[in-house]
Amino acid sequence: MKTQTKGKKMRKVKIQEETNNTSVLQILGFLLVAFAVADFALSWAGVNLTSFMGGASRFSPMIFGFIGATLMSLGKEGT
Repeated sequence: MKTQTKGKKMRKVKIQEETNNTSVLQILGFLLVAFAVADFALSWAGVNLTSFMGGASRFSPMIFGFIGATLMSLGKEGT
């Protein structure tokens, strides 16, 4: 008894390697966002991390957070 097998044609598949492309901008942005969170939390405890900024130190968590978020998004677009 002879069996016939139908041959399947093989397709070429493009394989895309995923690499960890963490740029310096993303790391710096993350550090600035982490500093902004720490500055905000410590301001509630009465510790002013950004006294060198004068009157703008009240807004320093927002300033550092926005700059950090911008750097993180620029780091993603650059890859």
